[in-house]
Amino acid sequence: MKRLTLLVFLYVACSNLYGQDTAYIHTFGGIQEDGCKQVQPTADGGYILIGTTNSFGAGNTSFYAIKTDSLCNFEWSKCYGGQLNQEGFSVTTTLDKGYAFVGFTDSYGSGGYDVFLVKTDSSGNVQWQKTYGGTNWDFGYSVQQTPDSGFIICGVTYSYGSGDGSMYMVKTNSKGDTLWERTAGGARYSSANAVVVWEDSLYVVAGATTGYGVGGDTNAILLEIDNKGIIKWTRVFGDSTDKVFNSVHLTPDRGFIMYGSTDSLFGSTKKDSVEYEYLIKTDSLGNLVFNAPGLDPSPRNGYGSDARQLPDGSLLALGCNLSFGDGEYDFRAFHLSSAGWFIEGPTFGGPNNELSGSIAIGKNGDVILAGCSNSYPVFSCGLFDIFMVRLKYSDILPNSYDTIVYRYKDTTQYAAGIFTSSKNNVGVSIFPNPITTSATILIQGNEYMKYTVSLFNIHGQEVLSNYPLKYIGRGQSVALLERGELSSGEYTYQIISNGNNKVASGKLIFE
Repeated sequence: MKRLTLLVFLYVACSNLYGQDTAYIHTFGGIQEDGCKQVQPTADGGYILIGTTNSFGAGNTSFYAIKTDSLCNFEWSKCYGGQLNQEGFSVTTTLDKGYAFVGFTDSYGSGGYDVFLVKTDSSGNVQWQKTYGGTNWDFGYSVQQTPDSGFIICGVTYSYGSGDGSMYMVKTNSKGDTLWERTAGGARYSSANAVVVWEDSLYVVAGATTGYGVGGDTNAILLEIDNKGIIKWTRVFGDSTDKVFNSVHLTPDRGFIMYGSTDSLFGSTKKDSVEYEYLIKTDSLGNLVFNAPGLDPSPRNGYGSDARQLPDGSLLALGCNLSFGDGEYDFRAFHLSSAGWFIEGPTFGGPNNELSGSIAIGKNGDVILAGCSNSYPVFSCGLFDIFMVRLKYSDILPNSYDTIVYRYKDTTQYAAGIFTSSKNNVGVSIFPNPITTSATILIQGNEYMKYTVSLFNIHGQEVLSNYPLKYIGRGQSVALLERGELSSGEYTYQIISNGNNKVASGKLIFE
């Protein structure tokens, strides 16, 4: 009888799933690199997207916001930031029908990077902007408006907390003035990658930590914090593998769904260099309900970006993967039952890379998958463009589908100066430097890259070879560099991505 019930469920789900087979693909951008980290539905039935551009704006890179209508047709775009670097990660709609965007900047503030919050009206015009952080690097990754019209922001700080990188939470009033700041995550590296408003005075934050040991070096972490900044509970998820949460959302039963990455399958003791998508469901207190048993494993790298529960109770997860599709990385969308069992997992993409960002459910029921693409000229007009896939609710994840592509070359913004492609450029911080006994190596790069560091003495001899950095989410990778038997003097470091591509180099000194 139980088996019959399951078959009927799958038949009904699939019957609803494959009513139509058209995916509407929209791309936006200029001649250089433009990407989307998050998309949200808007009050008028359209969508607002936030990401980063170096096609437009006043700096090397700028926040890049695009507003579309309900069919994903372009309405307007705006850039925000100063003359140096900005990266946009998250957007929330506001009670006054405007928007708030968060990310980080080194154009303003008191440190190398600072959390950057921009508040606009409904047309994207700036009403105010604020920075948060200290004299070191501080990053903003997620923002939500709170019921009191203020904002809750989360990210990572190297100015406060343990000093090796701590989860960073900031609560503001409606004007962006700081009400309190908190750090969490233990004594080592931690990052708060996503936040959701749980109740009027409670917020739930998801990310990664190496400060609590549960088998793997990096563990996924979930915590609840109240409106006064008091942490109510903390849950850590780990085994013999590394795990990272990149998103968190409420479910109708008052639980939470998190999506991210792990370096091996759940429950396995195997340690390797392959990344897999990782989805779990918890109850309202953060207790595990299930680890999605039906995610179809891939033989090559993939990572999870975002997951949502659909109106019928099933789950939709978005990541990108090297194992499937037409090119290198492609969007990989998993449709799962309400218990996490695999139903379908098609890909969307072209001959090059499609890198996933987030999911939105439109007011009309459409499902939006957003990120970026460099599959020129199939999709992109430049090096990378924003890439949106629109699916009617009745044809979510069809077995096969026709695609209708709309490419929009944005000419509404002031064009930035011509820069070389930034896909291999990473921010590197080594602190302290000079080094007495140990130092932290921090990379702000790309989530689909694996980084290693090598060290050379003044004679060019390699004294440290391909030492791996640990990924903690949102493009950040870290390592603790121990002096060991190394003698005093000057050394050269090289940062390598994915085993063969030199992306950065510099000097460091052991005292």
